[in-house]
Amino acid sequence: MRVSKILNNNLVLSRNENNEEIIVKGRGIGFHARKGDRIDESMIEKIFYPENHQNSVQIQEYLLSIPEEYFDFTQRFVDQIKEENPGLQLNNSIYLSLSDHIMGTFNRLRDGISLKNVLLLDIRQLYKKEYGFGERLVKELNEAFQIDLPLDEAGFMALHFVNAEDGQQNDDSYRIALIVNQVQEIVKSYFSDVAFDETSLYYQRFLTHLKYFAQRYLHKELQYDEDEKLFRIIQEQCREAYGCVKLIYLMMEEKYHYELSKEEMMYLSIHIQTNVDKSRAAAKKAE
Repeated sequence: MRVSKILNNNLVLSRNENNEEIIVKGRGIGFHARKGDRIDESMIEKIFYPENHQNSVQIQEYLLSIPEEYFDFTQRFVDQIKEENPGLQLNNSIYLSLSDHIMGTFNRLRDGISLKNVLLLDIRQLYKKEYGFGERLVKELNEAFQIDLPLDEAGFMALHFVNAEDGQQNDDSYRIALIVNQVQEIVKSYFSDVAFDETSLYYQRFLTHLKYFAQRYLHKELQYDEDEKLFRIIQEQCREAYGCVKLIYLMMEEKYHYELSKEEMMYLSIHIQTNVDKSRAAAKKAE
């Protein structure tokens, strides 16, 4: 493995055995190096494998724009999580996305801006393992950088782990897409008078919810804590959406012989009602 281009003291471009461009990171790996020099493999900390040249440029821009202290912290944290969870497979994209998120969070904190995570309850219930990672990450960031990040950030950071797991190749992709599409069709048909903004944050979160619901269903990983009282409250507050969810329940029962839990019906109701309300408000504002 030889140096193709030096990006900075800790980053160089190289090529693998298939002559594909790779990005190699290591403390001091580019210091005093020259094009064509053999890379000392004992110095390599991380190798990134871009999908194409454009992706390579994007990764380089990420790595060069993120302060090293954030990236190094993220790398140590993620590597520790992977070491403690041998069965956990994470795409290398998490090192970039999580570092970038931490940089953005610190910048907002400096500017006195705090984001409320309206999906925190959702994330805590659906992605318990990943939320645990996020909660631990917030605690360690607060200790390492002497700051005070709220637990809302634990939810945001948890989704980086969820998305990195999704980055792995999955033979179930077609079936997941099919279930997501079937649920969307029911929602759009039921609320035929509503023009959903599919580019909005709320709709994208709804799709994310559906995608991981389908994934967990296929892998028989759907486990919830039933809360009858909370279910009744949501059922009352989201009456319109709950009517739609009952149709989704019937579809899942008929096509997949699966009965939605009250917990899942509750979360679907919240997501759907939120999108209906936001879409109607946007339409009214545009009039």
